[in-house]
Amino acid sequence: MTSFALALVLLSAVAHAGWNYLTKKSSDTLVFSWCFTALASVLYLPFLLTIVLRTSVPPAGWLFVAGTMVLHIVYFHLLNSAYTHGDLSLVYPVARGTAIALIPIGGSLLLGETVSLPAALAIAAILFGVLAVNRGASWRTLTAAFAEKGSRFALATGLLIAGYTLWDKQALSLVPPLVLIYASFFGQALTATPLVLRRPIALRKEIGERKMAIVAAAVFAPLAYLLVLYALTFSRVSYVGPAREISIVVGAALGTLALGEPYGRGRLLGSAVIVAGVLALALAP
Repeated sequence: MTSFALALVLLSAVAHAGWNYLTKKSSDTLVFSWCFTALASVLYLPFLLTIVLRTSVPPAGWLFVAGTMVLHIVYFHLLNSAYTHGDLSLVYPVARGTAIALIPIGGSLLLGETVSLPAALAIAAILFGVLAVNRGASWRTLTAAFAEKGSRFALATGLLIAGYTLWDKQALSLVPPLVLIYASFFGQALTATPLVLRRPIALRKEIGERKMAIVAAAVFAPLAYLLVLYALTFSRVSYVGPAREISIVVGAALGTLALGEPYGRGRLLGSAVIVAGVLALALAP
């Protein structure tokens, strides 16, 4: 993975952890997610129109766009459910860690990518770090942690992360990154509208009390994945997917510093291992 790809991934990690923190901090995660995805659909519309008018997307590309929209809609609903039932510092590592394990396997089996031995060891280190962070967050055995409802939703979220990452890697050969991003957020806002309209009190509260948080999430959430998609245009998904899990360290730190969630030795060790694994992956052939 090139240094430029790593830089994109690191910037994406900060943005991604940021909007996850803002979502977890909201009173109603579904309403907050609808607010920022709807706003993102407005903010990014001029950029989308500029690209669409200048680029010709073939019919097969629009099928990929539709698939991306469906996958991200399911992903956001699972993520909201996970945050409703679990802590940020638990949900975030489980969801992202599941993706770490599955993306390189999918990249090899479905896309024909190769993973060198040093890269495989680095990916294994990242996965170990994720499990250590998870254990440190819950202070229970890993089996007990996965018995919780929040962890089960987080696991399902991880499956969707792996699925849409592999899908979008293939889509990039036909569709510009911003078109994929816009389709995912517009689809999420559209399908959540009927549910949100049933919660007028929660909607007024989120808009009244968290205007700046909504604006920040509307900017950061699309930007986080847009940076990853640009990295995927010239890098292997088997490397980029695990490397972006450096955001787990940022997410765990935010959960501790801003939300008062525990940060013990297990999480500290796991965070250090994740950072080391990402750096090793960046240097791997």
